[in-house]
Amino acid sequence: MRLPEGCVVRDLATHMDDRGDLTEIFRLEWGTGIEPVQWNFVRSEANVLRGVHVHVVHSDYLVCMEGSMVLALVDIRPESPTHGLSTTVVLKGERLQAALVPPGVAHGFHFPDRSSLCYSVSHYWNLVDEIGCRWDDPALGLDWRVVDPKLSPRDTNAGTAAEMTRLFLDERQRLSMAHD
Repeated sequence: MRLPEGCVVRDLATHMDDRGDLTEIFRLEWGTGIEPVQWNFVRSEANVLRGVHVHVVHSDYLVCMEGSMVLALVDIRPESPTHGLSTTVVLKGERLQAALVPPGVAHGFHFPDRSSLCYSVSHYWNLVDEIGCRWDDPALGLDWRVVDPKLSPRDTNAGTAAEMTRLFLDERQRLSMAHD
């Protein structure tokens, strides 16, 4: 499976004994490039879709703890060697894996069944760094295999992938100029 540049999917090792099990879901030494400032835990009902969103600044580090999650990824960074690449990855709680999503890779999550997601971010949440578009915009090149998912009002009313990309590039340019 080919992923956008900078995205990583890692199998996590679970250690079991007669009491239960333990899984390390994050270690700084793994070299993920993310030093989390915030961890979140999300429960989703069946057929919930969250996204599609892209971040200018922050990275996401995701672990599906229970159920399953279809993680959709679209690289919108013009300078990236994987620019335009669209793909989906299925993460399942029964096979713990972690996924890293860097800035500039648009992403969304579909939960086919009731699921739990634990994720961290490299920077505190900021509305300016949360740019979205319609999950079903054909320009994304995603085959969700989903009909009529449950969406938030924000995701229901999101604009086009072209608008999301323009806003992302404008904000990235603005931040770049502010740092010069």
